[in-house]
Amino acid sequence: MARVTVTAGDPESSDRAAQNLLKELHELPEVVAVEQATTPSDVPGARGTDMLAVGTLLMTLAATPEILSGVLAYLGEWIRRPGNRRGEIEVDFGNDRRITLTNPSEAERKRLIDALIREVRQR
Repeated sequence: MARVTVTAGDPESSDRAAQNLLKELHELPEVVAVEQATTPSDVPGARGTDMLAVGTLLMTLAATPEILSGVLAYLGEWIRRPGNRRGEIEVDFGNDRRITLTNPSEAERKRLIDALIREVRQR
């Protein structure tokens, strides 16, 4: 499972961008599941109530390097679109495996993805 955080300026813009990405990720055959992430409520006395984590999605995909590379390439292209260029996407796979994409060039995106794939293959 990967935690995908979209940052697009203010919380409202981040949430809107994450919701747009959520819809698109549902269409990718490599993505097994994707949903809005939640965070425990910090309201005193609230029991069992989770709040939506603004701009954050939980994504499940098959953990092969080829699928991972394809999904990360898609996210890199998504952040480069005209409406998304002012933000960033952080994908956290846990165990200190994380990648942050901020309007990367094609060469930079490939370098980042290749480095993460090498790390995944070594573990």
